[in-house]
Amino acid sequence: MRKLRQKRPRLKLSAEEYNLLRQRVLERDGWRCQNCGSSKYLHVHHQTRRSKLGDDALDNLITLCVTCHQKQHYFWSSTRNVLYNV
Repeated sequence: MRKLRQKRPRLKLSAEEYNLLRQRVLERDGWRCQNCGSSKYLHVHHQTRRSKLGDDALDNLITLCVTCHQKQHYFWSSTRNVLYNV
C-alpha cells in the first residue's frame, strides 16, 4: 500500500514564535472577538485547521472569544440533545 504524502509542507512555528504571532493577531484584531466584539477570554483560532494543512500564519489566524471559538468547533443538536465536534 502506498503512503500518502502531504501536497505541501505545513508552516508550524516554535512555541516562542507562535506566541509572538499570537500577540500580532490580537493586536491586529484590536483585542476583540472578530465575531461578537467581546474583549474577554480571547483565543486565536486557525481559520483552516492545522489538521487540514492550515499554517501558523497571520492570514490564517483570527481572534475569537471562548464562546465563539467553541461555536466554531462544536454544533449542538437540540433534536438529539447531543454536542458534535465539527
